[in-house]
Amino acid sequence: MYFLCMKHKRPGPPKGQRIDDVERTPVGERLFRSRKARGLTQEQIGAKVGLSKRMIAHYESSPVTPPVDVLTRLADALHITASYLLGESVQKKIDSDIKPVYRKHLDILQTLPPRKQKDVLEMVEAWADKNSKPKAVVAAAADRRRTISAVQ
Repeated sequence: MYFLCMKHKRPGPPKGQRIDDVERTPVGERLFRSRKARGLTQEQIGAKVGLSKRMIAHYESSPVTPPVDVLTRLADALHITASYLLGESVQKKIDSDIKPVYRKHLDILQTLPPRKQKDVLEMVEAWADKNSKPKAVVAAAADRRRTISAVQ
């Protein structure tokens, strides 16, 4: 009868704390962010890999790393690599159809600061869009950099 007297702990973060603000391990953080990026709930990802919502929440918020078989099922369901979940790689998904020369440039792009990444992506999108003039985008990006450096 002792279990009837025990206080039941509420699931989730402490009162007043948002679910995004919960302190997580690197594996739990990557799992949480990848799940959110796919727009999946804990129940949905759990159903895809054969786990309960509670176990998904446990892996997202506790220091426990999922077993290898669970980790690979989670990675497959989220369309990412297991090494990304473990923090061994910054590359989320391996695309085998990308040529090595492009892969090299993508790796370089990932090392750039976010602002420069955005500039590069704007230029690529402009070149892909037949109605746009890439030179104007390049000039605008150069003007923006000059303005920022003049302010600093």
